[in-house]
Amino acid sequence: MQKKRSRTVFLLIIVAIIIIVLAVILAVIIVANLGTQPVQLVAGVKEGDEFTYELMGLWEPIDPNATLSDSILRLNMTESYRVTITNVSNSEISIHIAWQFKNGTEIEGDGKVDIETGFSGIGFWAIYAANLNAGELTHPEGPDRVTINSTITRQYPDGKRETNICQYQRQYYNVNDSSRIYNDYRTIQFDKQTGILVEIRSETVYNNPRMTEIVWWKLKDSNVWTVT
Repeated sequence: MQKKRSRTVFLLIIVAIIIIVLAVILAVIIVANLGTQPVQLVAGVKEGDEFTYELMGLWEPIDPNATLSDSILRLNMTESYRVTITNVSNSEISIHIAWQFKNGTEIEGDGKVDIETGFSGIGFWAIYAANLNAGELTHPEGPDRVTINSTITRQYPDGKRETNICQYQRQYYNVNDSSRIYNDYRTIQFDKQTGILVEIRSETVYNNPRMTEIVWWKLKDSNVWTVT
């Protein structure tokens, strides 16, 4: 009788240990899953927000057969480039573009920007989620895998605003001629609170023909805060 009782106690102890181990494993799995849940990104812009930019392009030829691109010419013909937020639906932001040139002509269009993926349906793409921090991905669900390097403070007439900075380099090649390579060195600054672009400098260095193109955008006016 004593032997049977001892065996029963032993089995109960084994069952208890198994239950405890399973509970610990389950707890670890739950905590791990909670830690890997995607962060819900929030848009910092709203319907009616307007942002106007000045654009400039520079061209530095090295080879005598290098030619100035139409895109650089178009930048230097720009009077202003205005982005108006027309709707915000979760991660999808609808925008209206008004690109005005110095000769009085204007190009208008509508598009969308997804702050989770970075995908856009028009020329302007530089809208990010609000309140991103240094070390975080700009588009956690997107393919670009760009990380915020740092956060600085910019001084404006009506006060200071935090600004996120991304710096990165990418190499590309011509699909029709893989020997033609170009490197893109890019610095992006965007307002932390709204996620809107405030400045970008993109320097593209081509190997054949050898030349450098520099594209520069800078926010010059907005109805959200006083820029200048």
